[in-house]
Amino acid sequence: MKINLFVNILLTFLLTTSLESQQLDPEFLESLSPEVRADLLKKIEEDSELEEPQYRRPSTLIEKQEDDDEVFEEEKEDRFGEEIFSMMQTTLMPINEANFDSNYILDFGDVLELQMVGQVSSIVSASVRRDGSISIPDIGKLFVSGLSLQEATDMIKSRVESSLIGINVFVTLSNVRDIQVIVAGNAYSPGSYTLNGNSNIFHALVASGGPSEIGSFRKIILIRDNEEIEEVDLYDTFIYGRSSYQKRLRSGDIIFISPVGNLVSVSGGVKRPSIYEIKDDEKLDVLIEFGNGITSDADLSEINLYRFIEGKITALDVKQISDLSYMSSRDADKLFIRKYPIRTVKISGAVKNPGFYIVNEGEGILELIKRSGGYTENAYPFGGVLESRNAREVNKMASEELYKSFINSLASASNISTTGTDVGPISLIMEEIKSKKPSGRVNAEFNLAILEANKEKDILLQDGDTIVIPERTNQVYIYGEVSSEGTVIFDKSLDIEGYILRKGGFTSQADKKQVFVLNPNGETFQVSKNMFSSRNREFDIYPGSVIFVPRKINSGFFAAETAQAYASILGNIGVSLASISVLKD
Repeated sequence: MKINLFVNILLTFLLTTSLESQQLDPEFLESLSPEVRADLLKKIEEDSELEEPQYRRPSTLIEKQEDDDEVFEEEKEDRFGEEIFSMMQTTLMPINEANFDSNYILDFGDVLELQMVGQVSSIVSASVRRDGSISIPDIGKLFVSGLSLQEATDMIKSRVESSLIGINVFVTLSNVRDIQVIVAGNAYSPGSYTLNGNSNIFHALVASGGPSEIGSFRKIILIRDNEEIEEVDLYDTFIYGRSSYQKRLRSGDIIFISPVGNLVSVSGGVKRPSIYEIKDDEKLDVLIEFGNGITSDADLSEINLYRFIEGKITALDVKQISDLSYMSSRDADKLFIRKYPIRTVKISGAVKNPGFYIVNEGEGILELIKRSGGYTENAYPFGGVLESRNAREVNKMASEELYKSFINSLASASNISTTGTDVGPISLIMEEIKSKKPSGRVNAEFNLAILEANKEKDILLQDGDTIVIPERTNQVYIYGEVSSEGTVIFDKSLDIEGYILRKGGFTSQADKKQVFVLNPNGETFQVSKNMFSSRNREFDIYPGSVIFVPRKINSGFFAAETAQAYASILGNIGVSLASISVLKD
C-alpha cells in the first residue's frame, strides 16, 4: 500500500508538471497502462527539454553519437580460453587446508599434527621453523624442511616409536604455508601475489587474471633462482585435458607470461569455432584439431583462408583440407569452412505425418506437404499459416514504429479528451501493440493444384519456418461493437452486413465506416465505405473469416494510427482468436 501511494503521488507530480506544456486530459493519462503512460511522459519531457534554450550540446545528442559508434564498431571475438579467466578468481583459488599428497615438500610455515596413541595419548602441533626443524616433546628437534610429507612422516614415526615405548604416532599436515610469488610479463594484472604452498602455475595465473590480450596462453614460464624450470602450454589442459603444471610454487618464484603468438580464427564447419593461438612450428591443420574436428555438414570443397597481404585482405583458395598440413600461419588469418545449409521446418495440423523435416535448398511448401503425406480429409488449406523468423523481425519493427507514432501523436496533441469514446479504444490498442509479440505470418498459397500449375507461387522454405494447416470450419467469427459477439454458421449468401445482422447488428458506438475482415489465408482488409452500400458485396467472406467492428473514435486525430493498428493486430493473430477481445472495451 505504501508503494502504491508513493507511485500515485509521483505520477500526480509528473502529470501536473507535464501538463503545464501539454494539455492532455489527466483522466486519459490515468487510463493508460503504467508502461504506456511512462513512455508518453518521457516523450513529453524530452520534447519540453528541446524547446528550452540550449547553451550546451544536449546530452541526448551525445548519447546518440555513442550509440552510432557501437553500431559501427566491429564485434569483438573472444579468444579461446579467455572465459576461464573471466570467472571469479576466488572460485579457483586453493584454500589453506591440509594436504594429503605424500609428495608435498615441507618448508617454513607448514604445520604438522602428531597424534600420539598408547599408554598416554596426546596431540602435538609442530610448526616448521625458519631453520627447517620441528620440535617434539621428549624427542627434540627434527629437521623436515625439504623433505616430502611421506619422508617426514617416516622419519617422525621411526624416532618417536623408538624413543617412546608403546607409543604409535600418526602424522597429518594440518596447515599449509603461505608463499609469495611474482606474475610478470603479459599478465592481465601483473604483480606480487600471496598463495599457499599447495599452489601451482595455474593458481597464480587465476590470481592475476590470466594472460592479457597480448599475452600467450601457450608459453608460460616458471623461473626459480634465475633458471627456467618449467614451461606450460595451457592448451594441454583446455583442449586435451592434460595437467601441464607439475611443479608446486615456492616463495620467490616468477611466473612469466610470454607475448602472444599468431592469433588465427576458424569458423564455419568446425565443432568449436574460435580464435586460437598458433605456435611458429605449427601448421594450419592444427586449427581443425583445436576446433574439435569437422562438423557433419561441413562442405570441404569450399575452404577459404583470408589473410592480410600488403594491407589488403586476400582470399586464398584451399583446394582440399589436407593442404592445411603444410601451410604456415600468419597473425590475423581467418580460416572459413563453408557449411551445407540445413533447413529444419516444422509442419503441424491437418497433415498425415506432422513433425520436423529437414528441407533442401530450393525446396518449397509443395514438396514439404507431399513429404508429410499430404492433407487429411478434414484439412483446410485456405487457412494454412506460414510463419518465418525474418517476417517476425519485420513485423516487430513495424509494431515498434506504430507504437512510436501513437506516442508522438499523443505528445504533440493539444486537447485529447476522455469524453465520448476516445479513451477505451486508444488505450487498449496501445497496450496491445506494446505487449503483443508480433507473428511472422507470411501470406502463402497452400492449394496443391494451384502450386503444381504455378510454381512461382510456391514459397521457398527457410530454417526455422513453421507451417500450420487447420482443420475445416464452417463458422465465421464476429467481434467488436456488435450486439452479440460470437460465431455464425457460414452462409455463402450472406455479405458482411448480413453476418453482422445475424449477431444483432451494430451497437450505438460502432464505427460503421471502418470495419475489418481477416480471411483464413491471412489477408486483412478494411471496409472503409458505407456498410449499407450494395458495393460491400464485392468483399468475399469465407469459412473461418473474422469480422471486427471497432468502436467509433470521436476525434479524428488518431484515424490513421488506429486503422493501421487494427489491421496489424488482426493480421498477427494467425489461426488464433485470442487477441480479438483486446480490441474492444
